[in-house]
Amino acid sequence: MTLSREPLAVAATADIRTPVAAYIAATNAFDADALIGCFAEGALVNDQLRDYWGLDAIKAWAEREVIGEKVTMKVVKTIEHFGDAIVTAHVDGDYDKTGLPSLLTLAFHFTVRADKIVRLIILNNRAADSLPEVRSLRDALAHQRPPPDAVPGE
Repeated sequence: MTLSREPLAVAATADIRTPVAAYIAATNAFDADALIGCFAEGALVNDQLRDYWGLDAIKAWAEREVIGEKVTMKVVKTIEHFGDAIVTAHVDGDYDKTGLPSLLTLAFHFTVRADKIVRLIILNNRAADSLPEVRSLRDALAHQRPPPDAVPGE
């Protein structure tokens, strides 16, 4: 198997574009207004495979999932990639940690235009050489509810 090579990391958060650094500072200060101020009007946040489009949805997400859960970010690596910023950070907070590693490390993929974040995608990446996550279709089907018009026994 050939593993991919990532670009060289940028030294520190001081080298991150201003709106991204402001997002990190607002997150760590639990400042919802400052956090929302980092985003453009029609921005997209994707967190845990859920999309939040526009400032109203992003504000509700941030107040519930970031500020409300007292999330903090400790930046461990930043990469500039084709004009986007990828920030890897250890994340902690008051959220439900069931099933998560003791040290949760997430990748924040920021796209910035006109000094505002227009897209943020948050991923819980795996190492390139780790085994893929396999979910059993049988298990998924076993937990699926039958359609409302299903006849028992068929």
